[in-house]
Amino acid sequence: MARFVRVATVAQLGIGGPTVQHNLERICCLVGQAAAERPDIICLPETFLELGVPFRSLDQVAETVPGPTTEELASHAKRHGCYVICPLTVCRDGVFTNEAVLIDRQGQIVGTYAKIHPVVEGSDFSSLEKGVTPGGEAPVFDVDFGRIAMQICFDIHWPETWAELRGRGAEIVFWSSAYDGGKHLSIHAWNNHYYVVSAVKSRYARIIDLMGAELAVTGPRDPIVVRRLNLDVGLFHADFNQTQIPYIRTKYGPEVTIRVWHEEGLFILEANREGLSVPELATEFSLEYLDAYLQRNERLQDAWRSSEPVPDLTPPYLGREQWV
Repeated sequence: MARFVRVATVAQLGIGGPTVQHNLERICCLVGQAAAERPDIICLPETFLELGVPFRSLDQVAETVPGPTTEELASHAKRHGCYVICPLTVCRDGVFTNEAVLIDRQGQIVGTYAKIHPVVEGSDFSSLEKGVTPGGEAPVFDVDFGRIAMQICFDIHWPETWAELRGRGAEIVFWSSAYDGGKHLSIHAWNNHYYVVSAVKSRYARIIDLMGAELAVTGPRDPIVVRRLNLDVGLFHADFNQTQIPYIRTKYGPEVTIRVWHEEGLFILEANREGLSVPELATEFSLEYLDAYLQRNERLQDAWRSSEPVPDLTPPYLGREQWV
């Protein structure tokens, strides 16, 4: 059935400093504004405390987890009944990491993600982000509305991790960053068919759907955007499935949303009411999800290459027209 989630994200618009406390106060103001729209989750920019703050070493800005900033954001999360993603530089036993901390609706820390790919600092290639140590794994978190994951800034250049998150069932990937990211984010959404939400120190934070289309973007006139996303959504190839679109529309009308990507030969199906789900619709109309269709093709291709007997690949839509 429909699984709606309200997602909020913010941009700092390059405004920061002169102290960590000033930045925390500004961020809390933005969180308060975003919370007025009753989101389920608010995402904040990468190491937002450090913007415009002069410091020579990470020990001047790093914190523990839990610590003063996570405790402050946890109070907001509990007050407004929403999750908060709080990125900051973390110090554990003298080791510094660039992390995103996930705080739940009760103000409890669910877990953290440590940036796997911090960027080099200086042309001698001897240090990463003033001494940050890279993380080693990108977890997926089960929250009360679905499965989410986090990436940070320079991670955007390693598509393998983004693909791994898809394989682990991520439905939304939140990307906290110092810069905007642009088309790169849409590419990751398109390649992996999940929502991508960015929060940035710069201007343009985005909410992007699973086909790479921008649903909302911040800018200098408003640093906050909030959108309702439907996580009960299926992606289908037009082959063999397209003929069913008129029947789905005729029976369910506004109870479903059908979005066709004509040039790509794909369409998205969403369920919009309680008691109706995309898997049920797929069964009722003998639709095959894109991934399953590609796997069925691949098994046939492998058999032909190896000269092995072709396995029984009969689909539930046997006899249906392929191209319309």
